[in-house]
Amino acid sequence: MAAPGVIRTQLPAEPELQAFAAAAAQLLVERQPRSPGLRAVSRRVGVGLQHLDHRDYAPGDEVRHIDWRQTARLRRPILRRFESESVSDWTLVLDASSSMSVHGGAKWQAAVQVAAALSFALLHLGHRVGLLAFGSQLLAQCPRGRGQRHYAAIARQLLALQPAPRGERSELGVCAPSLHDASSVFVLGDFLADDAMCRDLGALRQRCTALHAMQMRSDAETRLAPAGEVDLVDAESGRQARVMADAQAEAIAATARAAMTARLQAFCLRHGIAFTDWEIGQPWRWALLQHLMRARANC
Repeated sequence: MAAPGVIRTQLPAEPELQAFAAAAAQLLVERQPRSPGLRAVSRRVGVGLQHLDHRDYAPGDEVRHIDWRQTARLRRPILRRFESESVSDWTLVLDASSSMSVHGGAKWQAAVQVAAALSFALLHLGHRVGLLAFGSQLLAQCPRGRGQRHYAAIARQLLALQPAPRGERSELGVCAPSLHDASSVFVLGDFLADDAMCRDLGALRQRCTALHAMQMRSDAETRLAPAGEVDLVDAESGRQARVMADAQAEAIAATARAAMTARLQAFCLRHGIAFTDWEIGQPWRWALLQHLMRARANC
């Protein structure tokens, strides 16, 4: 039996990951919008000079790209793959603050699924992918790497991470120093901070050529079962408030949550940040593909 407060994190199954990678391939081949004055250096599997990784030889492949040493060692034809001009470096940034652990960690589970699917698809295309997790400080880091073997390292990190049930605040800005030479950054979180993390998103926007923000939202967060007076506790700060749990209080909470999301969305629009507000009851594959399509359309 799991200990109290432990979130049972599960990654998408291999067939789900492969299906998503196939569906998202054309949306991830080219880079997203870049900041003025920044030059993107990007690579993908192709005919460049720098070695990327290996795969089994297939009929029609260039014989000159066979790695004869690996072929002799493995006793089957092995092909070198090289980088060409449209692959980039991506960093996935996960909010592991305590607000992500509420309601059984539903938002955290949703964020982990999206991070796993996106990293799998990006690595399949030859991109380099790294991972950061933050609360009030940088909690975990997986350096950028490439190739499908690197997905195993990211998957292990995702399964090992757990947001603390109490007391871990959201400070996205602590990730900024780790984003040197980043091309695309994809932030996954609930953005439940005083300013919806707008200040920190602005700081990150200066350090990358493209910034994505995907908000994990659960309608259950603003539902209050009629029960008279109840004490509500902020998972991050520990602040308590006594409220009357009724339909009016629920409506006020939902209105405040919607207003915070609207401010965040307006900020992202002004600063060229691709933004999605995702109610996690919707399938992750649908939400992520919709986000990537909108981001590409706005290039």
